Amino acid sequence: MKVLFVATTFPIPPHAGASVALLETLKSINQLCELHLIVPHPGADTDSKIATLNERVPNIALHLYKQNLSESTFRKYSKAALSTFSGRSFHSSLWMDTNLRQTVIRLHNEHTFDIVHCEWLYAAIAIRGLNLPMVVRTLDLHSVIMRDGVAEMPESKRLRKSFWRREAERFRQFEIAVLNDALFCITLSPEDEQVLRSEGVLRLIRMPPPMSLPPLPETTPHGATALFLCMLHASVNRESSFLFTDQIWPLVKSDVQKQLRVIFAGGRPDAEARQRAAECGIEVHAPLSDEEARQLYAQANIFISPIKTGTGIKTKTQEAMSNAKPIIGFPNSFRGVPVVNGRDALVVNSNAEFARGLETLVVDPDLRQRIGQSARALVDVAFNPQTLGHELMKAYADGLSSSRTSRVAS
Repeated sequence: MKVLFVATTFPIPPHAGASVALLETLKSINQLCELHLIVPHPGADTDSKIATLNERVPNIALHLYKQNLSESTFRKYSKAALSTFSGRSFHSSLWMDTNLRQTVIRLHNEHTFDIVHCEWLYAAIAIRGLNLPMVVRTLDLHSVIMRDGVAEMPESKRLRKSFWRREAERFRQFEIAVLNDALFCITLSPEDEQVLRSEGVLRLIRMPPPMSLPPLPETTPHGATALFLCMLHASVNRESSFLFTDQIWPLVKSDVQKQLRVIFAGGRPDAEARQRAAECGIEVHAPLSDEEARQLYAQANIFISPIKTGTGIKTKTQEAMSNAKPIIGFPNSFRGVPVVNGRDALVVNSNAEFARGLETLVVDPDLRQRIGQSARALVDVAFNPQTLGHELMKAYADGLSSSRTSRVAS
């Protein structure tokens, strides 16, 4: 089977959740099909990134395209104004990447792919209407994120709030239509599946991204080090870091604070995020190389996840668990990850509970070890790459078979 993955971010380095999910999925099916990947040009350190990708996913056929540059503010406002009168979603035109569309057309004419797998809705929008054997994996539910954003806008921003409320509804309809154009849609968590089914997505399967188990360091870190590794500039992670510095860290007992080293790492945090962390004595390591990320995981023996919002699956939770790190987080930190509280992780429901749980992990190294080992064992079962790779290939075959049956019947 010939499979083309269409993604909008280069999977190396795999620090963002989308990059982690993409790389692990490619690795899981690499030996099961003729695998092609189309992604934007990786920018800096191109040769090194391509070499690393070829090392991790041997024999993959890599195709690069020039991503559409960000449009001018004038063009964006023009499209927003047009959407107000046309009734069409603003993002349905904003996210149409014509360069990606033309590249996919050219590659499909050359190779005739059996499956065109779109990572994220952006890729699916670009190739919609081309009558390709398209599969869409929903890494996020964008209309839900929009609705949540509208709810957080102050009432004083009436015009802005009114526009985005209408846009969220228009995009909800557009998002569902795009997903229903696919052979089938892959959702990552039970929560997302419930939302999509209630919205009317017709062909839907739930399958989390795989996660391989990395080798563990031979030495155990001394003392207590808590790590929050993510793309710190992403809005949900930025707000989560503020939640920890402003509302959770002050609740941790001062004697425990003195025993604990806290590290925020990854992405491109702004000056405000760095300052708030520094005021709490929290280290910020960003941006990160692959080797620096590995070193931080080796140094840490606690992973903190103060995330209360978002959709999809928390791939950084999967990754930390695969590294045998005991995690403490709010329920949304474990979206799509079937942990048992107290065995595989510490799941808390308030800022005060977070502080108390963190204190417990700091002073109890045996508990840290037990939860970390259980977490790694859970990943090996629930997100096994070999198992999920074969399941994905079977889903492709079943989707093609159902499509052929439907065409014959009509």
